[in-house]
Amino acid sequence: MKQELKYNKSTFWDVFKIAAISSLLVFMIACSNSSQSKFTYENVAIEAEVDSIMHAKWGDNFQPADYPKQFFENLITLEPGDSIQKAIDEVSQSGGGIVYLKEGTYPLNVSIVLKSKVSIIGEGVEKTILLQTANLDKAAFNVEAKPQITDVLIRNLTIKGTRSGEVNGILIRGRNESRHERIMLQNINVTDWSAQGVHIKRTNHIIMDKCNFQYNGTAGGLYHNVYFLYNKNILQSDLNMSYPVKGKGCKYTSCEYVLAQRCTIKDTHGNGIQSDHEQAGYIFFHKYHISGCERVAMWFPCEDYYDKFTYKENPKYAPQHIILNRCEIVDNTWGAMWRLVNDSYVINSHFANKKIDMGLLKCDVKMENSSFEKGNKIYTDVKEWPEDVKILW
Repeated sequence: MKQELKYNKSTFWDVFKIAAISSLLVFMIACSNSSQSKFTYENVAIEAEVDSIMHAKWGDNFQPADYPKQFFENLITLEPGDSIQKAIDEVSQSGGGIVYLKEGTYPLNVSIVLKSKVSIIGEGVEKTILLQTANLDKAAFNVEAKPQITDVLIRNLTIKGTRSGEVNGILIRGRNESRHERIMLQNINVTDWSAQGVHIKRTNHIIMDKCNFQYNGTAGGLYHNVYFLYNKNILQSDLNMSYPVKGKGCKYTSCEYVLAQRCTIKDTHGNGIQSDHEQAGYIFFHKYHISGCERVAMWFPCEDYYDKFTYKENPKYAPQHIILNRCEIVDNTWGAMWRLVNDSYVINSHFANKKIDMGLLKCDVKMENSSFEKGNKIYTDVKEWPEDVKILW
């Protein structure tokens, strides 16, 4: 039986409209995703070797950093001259979102207060510049102990000081009762601040990726390019923390669960890095390069932060569970000077320094497939400690 197909004009247009709407929706979603991608952080690449060694030496004891949760419902785009603080406040009060800083220089007369669920995104480190002015006090970006903040991203911009006053680039201060959490810095420069370049304390889950923290600390030797104090769950990747003016490249005081990979510190007048005090441990340095330090590249003293001028031999004040893998510690006066550091490993690493590669006082450190051109010293009594290396530096 022959079936006749009838043309139904109404049905045709209904199908056409549905198809058109569907195509439009697909296009809008694609555009939205494309626009959203420039505001989204990139995940940090961690090499398989790191996970393998970490599990072999520590089992499941390491606690990695969590990424911040991002919110895209609200977007405010700024030009130089607009109020960054007002935009942050509006986005935060609306439930979170993006503050997008277009190309240009943004003079900072007052500190910008960071708030939860707000991502601050620039057009690039060479394009979006936040610049210290003579009126700026305390910090470019500031967070006090209260209220607690979570889920903050700063990305694709430069925070530049003028080496004047006593001002920090980024200052985040939490409290033990309610720590700040999930703070991420990605592809930013923080340079030329008189105090700390970045100072974060009592905060958990910190990620720093593809950043330059350099030429900070002109106000004195207690100011560093990066200074962590009482933090947990830190991921540092592909950072350059070279050329601190008077302090250290990076200081890890009372920090637990740290993975620092592919980082560089060059040319310090004092020590390169320091790790010390209680609650310091499970720190993994992978492909860390330190060179040109006038003192010690890796200074791990047994030091009580609250009584630092009294010498103590209590392992609670020294970092424990340290791994160095594929690190290069060269051309420093001293390579590593450690006291009471235990359950630790130096793997696949190269040391070539001027006086001592590793000086170990009452330490338990195992060497695996590593080279030491100058040689190491093992001390069983503090009286054997080199006279030209201060007990408290």
